Amino acid sequence: MNKTIEIIKSRVSCRSYSDRRVPNSKLEQILEAGKFAPSGVNRQICNILVIKNRKVLERVREALLKSNKRECLYGANLLCLVYGKRDEPLLVQDASCILENMFIAATALKIDSCWINQLDEMLSLPENKKLRARLGINDDERVVGSVIFGYRKEGEEIPSKPRKEDFVRFLK
Repeated sequence: MNKTIEIIKSRVSCRSYSDRRVPNSKLEQILEAGKFAPSGVNRQICNILVIKNRKVLERVREALLKSNKRECLYGANLLCLVYGKRDEPLLVQDASCILENMFIAATALKIDSCWINQLDEMLSLPENKKLRARLGINDDERVVGSVIFGYRKEGEEIPSKPRKEDFVRFLK
């Protein structure tokens, strides 16, 4: 099987991270993969915000915990948000391509990841206005998705889940 397809098929969501940090050299490669994602009419309307600061991560974690009533960062010490102007018609599509490229690149580099999709809703709450400002996300911008990166806790096994049988259909 093709190596790229093997990597895609082996990617799983990790929800239990160790304290080990992702080296900057690997993070740069992941971000570069995101930068080269497809973009409608090559307008490149999205941005990536990288959060490694422990205090800021803790503020985000606490705000997510309060608004979602559950843990959402799973101990990861690296969070990337993909965002852009709310009124851009291709924002969701472009941001999703960026996120997927980063997931695949991370897997290729033996870095675990998990899509975290609650940030825009959480940052839209009035009580999180200061946090939104601290992150530099303007009111006219939307966080389409975010991803945590890191290394799973020692001994943590995450099997790939089976895919449904009727996922693909051919029109005759």
